[in-house]
Amino acid sequence: MSCYSESEFDPQDERWDDWSGDENETFKCLFCSEIYQQVNELFGHCKDVHSFDFASIRTTLGLDFYQCIRLINYIRKEVEEKPGMESATELKFTGTEPFFQDDSFLKPVLEEDALLYAFEDMDLEDTPVSAGPSENQIATQTELEKTLVEKLKAAEEKLAAAEKMAQSVNAQFTQYRQLVKENFFDNIDDPNPNTPTKDLDKIVDKEVDYYFSSYAHSDIHEIMLKDQVRTEGYRDFMYENKNVFKDKVVLDVGCGTGILSMFAARAGAAKVIAVDNSAIIDKARKIIEANNLSDKITLVRGKIEEITLPVPTVDIIISEWMGYFLLYEAMLDSVLVARDRWLAPGGLMCPSVSRMFITAIDDEDFVNDRYDFWKNVYGFDMSIMQEPMLKEALVDVIDSKSVIATAACIKDIDHSTITSKSLDFNTPFTIRATRTGAIHGFLGYFDIYFAGDGGDGTGNSSNVGNPIIFTTGPHGIPTHWKQTVFLLENALNVTEGAEIKGVIRCQKNLYNPRELDIELSYGLVDLENPEAEVSLTTRKYYLK
Repeated sequence: MSCYSESEFDPQDERWDDWSGDENETFKCLFCSEIYQQVNELFGHCKDVHSFDFASIRTTLGLDFYQCIRLINYIRKEVEEKPGMESATELKFTGTEPFFQDDSFLKPVLEEDALLYAFEDMDLEDTPVSAGPSENQIATQTELEKTLVEKLKAAEEKLAAAEKMAQSVNAQFTQYRQLVKENFFDNIDDPNPNTPTKDLDKIVDKEVDYYFSSYAHSDIHEIMLKDQVRTEGYRDFMYENKNVFKDKVVLDVGCGTGILSMFAARAGAAKVIAVDNSAIIDKARKIIEANNLSDKITLVRGKIEEITLPVPTVDIIISEWMGYFLLYEAMLDSVLVARDRWLAPGGLMCPSVSRMFITAIDDEDFVNDRYDFWKNVYGFDMSIMQEPMLKEALVDVIDSKSVIATAACIKDIDHSTITSKSLDFNTPFTIRATRTGAIHGFLGYFDIYFAGDGGDGTGNSSNVGNPIIFTTGPHGIPTHWKQTVFLLENALNVTEGAEIKGVIRCQKNLYNPRELDIELSYGLVDLENPEAEVSLTTRKYYLK
């Protein structure tokens, strides 16, 4: 996974087809200086030359995404500290090693190590799984085999639980999306392009009122609180870094039911100021009183752009502002206003970094279920219903097996320095097909990083000893943000290793800044003439 520097959006710049660049992703061997273009080639080299079979270890021990990251960083660190190590023969893993649970190994040992994420796209279908121990192993490794069997059983139970959770998430958050749409803007007519500015301002104000009133409903807060990845991510960061919050003044922007404010208070904050412009704040006040935290938490109702705080500065700002495709709802803009008005120099933004990614999916079942379904509905042709689906970005949970390409970072946001204007972006990207198939759509998701001093999300901070990272990608546990699908009208056939280059442009909607207008251009690189100009197909989408 690679991060490309973005070109900030320029409304006058329509010359996308002149973009070109050599942005090939490479992967460095774990034990030597060899460089590879394909992940499978790298691990094949590690197995043949260095006696390290990553695929077998990952499958046998049932390692999850973050345990794999810890394993890769652990090996890189061992090789770094023990020059001359060229073989994995002295590295034996049972899955019980402490480093598998040590979050310090989430920090990359090798700067910009693309391998940390690309391994997730490996094809493991041909990896043999041992049917059982050999006779010699039975005699000498009984306890080890027992441990492995227990771990495999636990992994199976975890998978079953995750599948059950995914089903629950799908049902709950379909309801969530409908609630948001109904309460935000569905009752507002689309404005005429010739609407006078003063009337347009009234429309925007009305939409803002709908936005805040929608969050007065308990249903939305219940759905968000039940999102364990989201809620426990914030909780774990605050509880595991109480030294950071001890005796600090904390501002909670968009406090909702007050859950983040109460986490901060329990983490040792001296004072928490919880702000929300929704009527939910009245319930939050009663919740805080019921939990005996009124002496630490002060609630303020109003828009962050208009209120006055009872303190001149704050040490920490916490907020759960993320929307679909990260930027939908535009709440980050309000958080940045709070940062510029009240955050003390050296203060902490929580979370501190967010990153948006794009990849591609091969998912005929998704197309059949969401798109082709309309061709025959109980014997009737309803194809006219398909048209909006090719323009609207679809929010859904996508199986990780559908991912057919590497991922590229299309927006890297440091919450301590980003400006509201630069949240509109225009970014070139390159991804590579990981198998032969058909691209039915592009897939967007984001990762969230909690670290100190507006850091890079890897925990490289003198203040924070326990950074927290969570993903909304298809390789993680489903969240209420799901993923965002940009469906293609015609599938793009690719072979393994094929490069897809493109440009994605994302900006706030002119009439409703809480919605997003997205333009996606893409094309295949000619394998026989890779230096040739890529012919791009352009599609426009909206997210509302």
